[in-house]
Amino acid sequence: MEDFAEQYRQEVLEQEIKSNKRTLKGFFWTFAAVGFMWLLTVVGFFEVDIRLISIAFFATFIMIIPVLYIFARGDLANSKLKYALLSLMCIESGVIASFMSFHAVLIYVLPLLFAIQYRKRSTVWFVYGVNTVTMLISSFVSFYYGICDLNLLFASNHIRNWYLELLAEGTLNLPFNENPAYVIVVFEVFPRSITLLLFSILVHYTVISSNEDAYKIARLTYLKETDTITKVYNKNKYEEMAAEYYPKIDQISVTFWDLNNLKEINDEHGHAMGDKAIEMLSSSLYARSDDRRRVYRIGGDEFLLIIDNPAPKETEELIKEVTESIDSQNEGRDIKIYSAVGYAFGKGKDIAEIVKKADACMYENKRLSKTESGLQG
Repeated sequence: MEDFAEQYRQEVLEQEIKSNKRTLKGFFWTFAAVGFMWLLTVVGFFEVDIRLISIAFFATFIMIIPVLYIFARGDLANSKLKYALLSLMCIESGVIASFMSFHAVLIYVLPLLFAIQYRKRSTVWFVYGVNTVTMLISSFVSFYYGICDLNLLFASNHIRNWYLELLAEGTLNLPFNENPAYVIVVFEVFPRSITLLLFSILVHYTVISSNEDAYKIARLTYLKETDTITKVYNKNKYEEMAAEYYPKIDQISVTFWDLNNLKEINDEHGHAMGDKAIEMLSSSLYARSDDRRRVYRIGGDEFLLIIDNPAPKETEELIKEVTESIDSQNEGRDIKIYSAVGYAFGKGKDIAEIVKKADACMYENKRLSKTESGLQG
């Protein structure tokens, strides 16, 4: 069998690198968008204080410097790198929002869009926390020093203090904007549409790429955890569950199954027929599996059926059902299968010992079966 576990590890690592690269590119896309809006201000298309737009533009430019260094020299496989990158992006968003105000009203969504591409959902909550802090700070900065929203009502392009000074002097005499629809469309809707376009591109690029990555992970996860012949969980999955999942379960029951006459079937009818015998047993076990009952193939003809917090007599009844199912499948067949079974109970943290007890019980059952039937297996 191919080493799917190693492929899985490599794929997870590769996806982390790709996600970090996409986040790094996000800085450049954001810088390009801010640069475009700054250029429109320079040529007079946006009638706002060019000093404020320039502060946002050059602050974004300064933040590109460490990003360039990380892109060129950083370890993109470092699991902690994403937190640094996303924190920088939150700060960048806060700086832009501080000085561009309503021109960058949706900028806070940007870090969240990049956070969703990472496999750890905690990344999104991390960004949410950092974003909340930067948004709080930038809101105060924007109110006192950013582009004043009164510019949408008055035909002007000033900051808050300018209005306050005129009010204090009693000389505030501004004409109302005679064409507010034009101002709103050109100086509010248009800048926001640029931001939305950026978000649309990012969502399209990120979501599609992330879905492709998720499909690869799902496929490799299935191959890593599933026995290719019987379609039940394999030994890799059992060892993972035994280490990480079952120790958290209060009580478990372990049932150990083994074919008695597999060697006889292989010798007399070939290994293809032996595989069918294994499939007969596994299908009977799999039919009774669910979220609490999991079946693992841990050897050639050895299977474990583990139940989380079993009900009284549940294990015994399940063994009876599987035995009857096998007997039913044997009817009318020239080649019949016989199985040995053993089971044990205990706390999930003691799973290794419980499996050993079930295994010993199964071998005792096998010994008795061979003594009674004379089968060789």
